[in-house]
Amino acid sequence: MDQSLLSRRLAAVAVVLVLGVVAAGAAAGVPGMAGTEQPSGDEILEQVETRYDAAETVVGTATVTVSNETDTTTATVEYATKAPDKVAYTVSKNGDTYEAGSNGSVAWAVGPDDAYARDLPTEGELEEYRQPTEPAPETNVTATLVETTELDGESVYVVETTPTDPSATDGTATLWVATDDSRVLKMQATDGTNETVVRVTETQFDVSIHNSTFEPPTDRVSVTTTETYERFAAVQSATELSLPRYDSGEFSNATLVSRADGQAVFQQYDTATGTISVITADGAAQYLDQLESNTTVTVDGQTATAVTRDGRATVVWTTDGTTTAVAVTGTIEDAQTAANGL
Repeated sequence: MDQSLLSRRLAAVAVVLVLGVVAAGAAAGVPGMAGTEQPSGDEILEQVETRYDAAETVVGTATVTVSNETDTTTATVEYATKAPDKVAYTVSKNGDTYEAGSNGSVAWAVGPDDAYARDLPTEGELEEYRQPTEPAPETNVTATLVETTELDGESVYVVETTPTDPSATDGTATLWVATDDSRVLKMQATDGTNETVVRVTETQFDVSIHNSTFEPPTDRVSVTTTETYERFAAVQSATELSLPRYDSGEFSNATLVSRADGQAVFQQYDTATGTISVITADGAAQYLDQLESNTTVTVDGQTATAVTRDGRATVVWTTDGTTTAVAVTGTIEDAQTAANGL
């Protein structure tokens, strides 16, 4: 059996159980298996994939236990998904609660001590960064119907998958699948060191879920958005920040990063000696202000902090609440010269 096909199936099941992230397709009926003939392991996995992909929404609860020779961890996962790309889930573990999700354009997560939200890349952006090479050679797995038995009073197929290549490190996985409607009731996987057991306590298909379920909680998450511009005039018109220009180089592009607490613009200029980056920020300035250095230089009559790392040098200064940084490949003197050229 082709591993890439099986991987998609198991990913759809495993992710919806462990993280609640499955991209459901258009609603469609799932035919039952007629007669008494036992289906193959491959056919059962096909039915599972079809069952979950056919649902407009999927909600459920599962208990996930990960154990090895020295430790065992258990978490409860409550999840909700909505076609084509919305998901939300809550993980309760050791007294802490973690929430995460996506409304299709923004991915977000909230934990006890931190939170974030980020724009998701578009299909075009993903394609731009995709490597133009052939995929790695595919290996195979064997999907075997081990038995038909009962689990918590329900009739289930037990399907085991194992790599056909003895050197493969994917390990084995076993699914307990309801015979009547292809719900996954249990999943067990091992990689040789850790064993993961998922027990699904509730699964509902095609229930009504309001879209607000998948939005980041605004009281705890500051959404970050990014936009890239190919012309200086375009990025300047998109922000209230007064952007400096580096006239000794050719403007390449600029990225505008916006958060609830402010904006930052990252300009790139091409020069004969390499790329020069010019950064301007207001509310996001704390990220630049965290640079640790005892070196100071003078830029246009102002005192600036200078740092070097991995062959690049940066000078940073703040005026009237706006922080400016110039980064170059080279020395602090090179960065200072570039900064004085703004």
